[in-house]
Amino acid sequence: MNPHYSNYLLHAKVDGMAKFLRLEKIIEGEKNSLDQISSYYRFNEWAYRRFHSHDGFKHFRISANGCFADEDIYHQPDAVSSFIKPGDVVVELGFGSGANLLYLARCHPDATFIGLDLLPLKSKDVPENVSTYQQDYSNLSRFEDNSVDVMYAFETIVHNTDKEKIYREVRRVLKPGGVMVVYDYALSARYEAFDAHIQKAIALISKGGAAAMIESLDELNAHYTNCGLTLEKWTDYTRETLPDLKRLERKAAKILRRPRLARLIFRLFSQQFTSNIIMGYLGYDAGNAGVIYYVEWVLRKP
Repeated sequence: MNPHYSNYLLHAKVDGMAKFLRLEKIIEGEKNSLDQISSYYRFNEWAYRRFHSHDGFKHFRISANGCFADEDIYHQPDAVSSFIKPGDVVVELGFGSGANLLYLARCHPDATFIGLDLLPLKSKDVPENVSTYQQDYSNLSRFEDNSVDVMYAFETIVHNTDKEKIYREVRRVLKPGGVMVVYDYALSARYEAFDAHIQKAIALISKGGAAAMIESLDELNAHYTNCGLTLEKWTDYTRETLPDLKRLERKAAKILRRPRLARLIFRLFSQQFTSNIIMGYLGYDAGNAGVIYYVEWVLRKP
């Protein structure tokens, strides 16, 4: 689809929803406290499994050939896998349902895996080389300096307002030469650079995922270097996520293009669930229009 048309659609979708939903009320208020983030994932666990991945993966698929395929869900963990060696200590920040953690642990039985998340790991089939802790991962005090070989975080640091607090801790616990792999969202420009409609769309997408306001690529890159990490490379995978985003957009449109149904659902269900529908409705056009990027970062401790 033409990016300019997606930009037009973002404006039209925001105007259309404003006719039957109180968008300002959805945007305002707390959106990414620890309680809000935990609540978001509790309320949406079944939706992620029903509409996104039956195996518990919560990140987007990266489809190199432009066509949606279930196996594309393994792109991110396979990228991390390439950095893991026998004997390594590997830490996942925000393990979610544990799908990536358990997949990588089974691929690397000679490495030690540690997962941190606000919610407990529910899986009963956990390999012996996996330990998990229910905690806020911005606090890494349980790890000694220079004790971890590989760290990774998929679509989770976006939840946090103080990202430099996290990356200072990441630098502290990584061994010299250790690597951190991040997949997350970035704006193509600072929030203030966009017009009012696009700002509202960004705010709705951020709120829909219990995230802090999404930051620009330049702002995020500055966080890494400010915290003493070397930005080894970054890769824009936005185009490759569009097939997955389009699939979710079609599902959300079945609700949001029917005002009466949308009003009923938004009245009956929690805001954590209904805001997620809006995120799905706007995400494809935001990506296709070049407003929001989906990026892989490889960071290294000098």
